[in-house]
Amino acid sequence: MKIRTAILILSVLGSLTAQIIPLSPELLSKPSKDWEEQDRPEGNFILDIIKNENNSGYPDSVVFAATGAGFSMCYSTLDPIENLNWRNSTVGYGGSSAIAVDRFNNIWMTTAADSFVADVDAFVPVGTGVHMSPDSGRTWTHYAQPGLTPIQGLTYDIACDSTGGIWMACFGQSIQKSDDKGQSWRTLTCDQKEWSPIDYMNQRMFSVHVTKSDYIWVGTAEGINLCGNYSVADTLRVWKQFTFTHGLSGNFVTAIGSNINSDDNKEYVFAATWLAENSNEINGVSYTYNDGQTWNKCLLGEKVYNFGFHGNDIYACSDNGLWKSSDSGNYWEKYVINAWSERRKDYIRIDKVYSFLYQNDKMFAGTGAGMAVSEDDGNSWYIIEAYEPSGDSSNDTYAYPNPFSPVKFGEVKFQFKLKSGSKVNCKVYNFAMEKVRTVAASKSFDQGEHYLTWDGHDDHGKTVANGVYYYIISSDDGEVWNKIIIFE
Repeated sequence: MKIRTAILILSVLGSLTAQIIPLSPELLSKPSKDWEEQDRPEGNFILDIIKNENNSGYPDSVVFAATGAGFSMCYSTLDPIENLNWRNSTVGYGGSSAIAVDRFNNIWMTTAADSFVADVDAFVPVGTGVHMSPDSGRTWTHYAQPGLTPIQGLTYDIACDSTGGIWMACFGQSIQKSDDKGQSWRTLTCDQKEWSPIDYMNQRMFSVHVTKSDYIWVGTAEGINLCGNYSVADTLRVWKQFTFTHGLSGNFVTAIGSNINSDDNKEYVFAATWLAENSNEINGVSYTYNDGQTWNKCLLGEKVYNFGFHGNDIYACSDNGLWKSSDSGNYWEKYVINAWSERRKDYIRIDKVYSFLYQNDKMFAGTGAGMAVSEDDGNSWYIIEAYEPSGDSSNDTYAYPNPFSPVKFGEVKFQFKLKSGSKVNCKVYNFAMEKVRTVAASKSFDQGEHYLTWDGHDDHGKTVANGVYYYIISSDDGEVWNKIIIFE
């Protein structure tokens, strides 16, 4: 999300009458889908992957993933890749936007969706709820999205502190804090100014993290905020702010992570610091080992989304792939991820990585195409892709993700099923039924479930405009079609 364009959308925060379409009370209270055991995660867009840090001293085989379609738990990470098993559930309307585990082993997950807001004539992100599971995702308790309005109030990150407090970084609603397991929430900021995220970029929150030393760090659109004692009353809490002028590569802080280096026993805090408004800023990683007294910069030019750690190794998930540093961020090497797809019977080149977890000698990399897994330190990769069989869908074909953003997701998949082997054609049309792209021309497929991918560009390589589009898939079985919404 670009900060300049977000200012326009933020103007709706001042109005409680903003019309959201199609969000409704029925959708906000959508019941969870029961646990379903599958050989794949719930969705292909893997935003975050975590484990229960309370079990870090044991060979825990369970990892949790926040996906674009809901919650996924892999409970067999001690097994070979081909034997990995997943339990999935849909916890609320929209996709998962953040996930964390608190000190009581409760899982916290938030959901969000892109809904049309008539006041600004645009699709904007909307927070659709907070969800808590005390039993590894079997059952969920649902809470409404806290704050003044869910419009641009979605949660980007969650942190759980040692006292049981839940901290949520919400873009248009600053910090939402609960000390009673979600029963009540209050709005906090990291400054002494009157609450107004329209006016103050330091009140637009994107990331929150609690370090092993029990400090809390908050990333905003105007730098990083550090509190060394968060257990005091709200009015007594003292924050220190760090910005580009203090040594950050940029003020837009999208992720924060930390790791204790066993060589010097120091805790290193790493932040994904993007270009905000100053032309001298640059995307990259900013890190400190002395609580912000000094800052170092690395991976300059990289747009980093998340971090992962294993021993002294640091992993950075970026727009250009997965990076690893074994010397506290001084030198980085990049993994080449050509992942084998059993569904496609081919390799997929992974360019963007959004999340990472190292667990039981396996590397889990969350991408927009599925969960990439390696058990040989990144020398070879296997992609686990989510899909719903067309026969289980209400249509003979469907598109996912839908709505679709070419910038955010990279590609959309058109799922379909063939009764027998056939040559397949696929074309995309705009609302006036003018052809904009030939996706496939006489491409051969065997009997069974398949999908085609479209990158959101027309036949001339130009990204198509926002709006409603139709795609038609023709084969020896006949024609099937469906619609898709494009937005930026």
